[in-house]
Amino acid sequence: MTSYLSFLITSVLLALTPGPDVLLVIAIAAREGFRKSLQLTLGLASGVIFHTTLIILGLSAIITASALAMKAIAVFGAAYLLYLAWLTWLHRNEKIDQSDTSQVKDSYYWRGVIMNISNPKVLLFFLALFPQFALLEQPGYHWRIAVLGLMFIVVTIVVFGSLAYLTARSAQNFMNNRQFKLGMDYITVLIFLALATLLLYANFLN
Repeated sequence: MTSYLSFLITSVLLALTPGPDVLLVIAIAAREGFRKSLQLTLGLASGVIFHTTLIILGLSAIITASALAMKAIAVFGAAYLLYLAWLTWLHRNEKIDQSDTSQVKDSYYWRGVIMNISNPKVLLFFLALFPQFALLEQPGYHWRIAVLGLMFIVVTIVVFGSLAYLTARSAQNFMNNRQFKLGMDYITVLIFLALATLLLYANFLN
């Protein structure tokens, strides 16, 4: 129980730490509202299932031990981020229709999923974090890793969702302002570009 409480506190602190995912969630909330930012958050949280499963199966250690595999994942992740940057830039002058969520719903959710699972730094993060709290020397650690994964998912949704809600509420009076929307588009593009650059730098130049 002590290890779970320590993990919970650690997860909340990590979720509140300003980072690329938090900045992107906030940018989407300010740019397109709470609903779409929440969809992105749910996608990012769903990616945790993938990483947790890899750890349970022991595959994450094998992947991280292969420099070629890590570089391949990084290239795919960076390419996808650049694609998202291009899409945002391409549609920067389009007016947001808050009532039209049928096509964007899946898009933003799956963006979050793909962004999460295609980032080798996230894989390394979970591989380093989870064993510290899973008591690997004791039987049943697979179930404990699964519980830790579920806890991290809940923390991600609650913290990111709260930040998205507060941001969207603060920015709702500016949602229909073209200049505000355009400015948030530029910020979102820069975040995607920065994420792609950091991903490639960490895996090829660092």
